[in-house]
Amino acid sequence: MTEKPSLREYLRRYAKGGIPREEMIATIAAWDFEEEIQDDLVIEPTGQDNVFALVNGAALLGTITDDDLDEIVRRKHARD
Repeated sequence: MTEKPSLREYLRRYAKGGIPREEMIATIAAWDFEEEIQDDLVIEPTGQDNVFALVNGAALLGTITDDDLDEIVRRKHARD
């Protein structure tokens, strides 16, 4: 059984310049997100690596831009 890739690690690689912007947007928009276990006291879920809140957190922390987030959401909704 193959482990799912970690969105958290993917965003770290992007932040270090290891992934081009367009590839990051396309990959995250198509990501197989897990259902989030909600904790209103934290911005970024501590124990979950594949939830959309990580993308929102990345935008809040400046890892990705608001324009990146908007484009990811637009493409994600176009898929759904």
